Amino acid sequence: MSLADRIYNGERAAIAKAITLVESKNQSDKLQGKKLISELMVKPGHSIRLGFSGPPGVGKSTFIESFGKYLVSKGLKLGVLAIDPSSQITGGSILGDKTRMIEISKSENTFIRSTPSKGSLGGVSSGTREAAIILDAAGYDYVFIETVGVGQSEILASNLVDIFTLIVGPGSGDELQGIKKGITEYADIFIVNKNDGDLKIEASKTQSDYKSAVSYYRNDDINSPLKDVLLVSSLEQTGMDEVIQAIDKIIAYNKEKNEFDKRRFNQLSFWLEEQVKALMQESLEKKLKEEIAVSDLTSQVVEGKIHMYEAIDQIMTKVEKKI
Repeated sequence: MSLADRIYNGERAAIAKAITLVESKNQSDKLQGKKLISELMVKPGHSIRLGFSGPPGVGKSTFIESFGKYLVSKGLKLGVLAIDPSSQITGGSILGDKTRMIEISKSENTFIRSTPSKGSLGGVSSGTREAAIILDAAGYDYVFIETVGVGQSEILASNLVDIFTLIVGPGSGDELQGIKKGITEYADIFIVNKNDGDLKIEASKTQSDYKSAVSYYRNDDINSPLKDVLLVSSLEQTGMDEVIQAIDKIIAYNKEKNEFDKRRFNQLSFWLEEQVKALMQESLEKKLKEEIAVSDLTSQVVEGKIHMYEAIDQIMTKVEKKI
């Protein structure tokens, strides 16, 4: 039985092997991974891809585990792709999300993969899109993508998912000053976590602050769902019904208006361009290292023989000739 057929059958070992292939830097693995993904994309599944972002400390992993348990309890299959920040020294994962999702990882209906970002921009890892395609083909109902949560570059991650969710903690409403427009444009749902105990009052205030920020956003379609700002407690597992209702509402509306397919089409176009750019950069870096004497020109700049911009012009002239 081929690896693709084993994935269609939902074999966990096959899924893990396939994701390892698409993450690998080995040339042989890359070729196998490309062939596999091309095959799987011909026969897509039905999964909904959900992105979860937010600053460190707001409880993204705790929420994902709590919400995941809620979905699995309803008989749904869940794949989780958790992207951890990488050590600049070893390149390895710092946080290890799989070890922080102990309960949900025990279920046969979940598949969790924690991958170091390895410096990739956009809060996601190289191979994340391909891993989502693999889980989709394997019959998972939902694929969660938890991003690093380190900055505005995570807007790129929204090009991987059907719904992008921003998770915030109580007391974070003040951070909205000056970024109201940007933050409301790329997030579909806002979740205020830790709505429990002594934090309830602060969580409610934060919800009001975010609702105020959302009001700055104006959609051309007056019938489109308003962006929800929801209160949840991952520890008490409250607010989960409201979260899935908000997700279902957006998906239903987008499918009715053909926005769902349009969004995925635009995402595919985006990633085609990104892959081409990545290959061009890889080729350029190789040429700079092997064929263009950058170090020699650097020495000339240091020695005062030429100016920095003269060196840049010379490098660009050589690059253009190579291209």
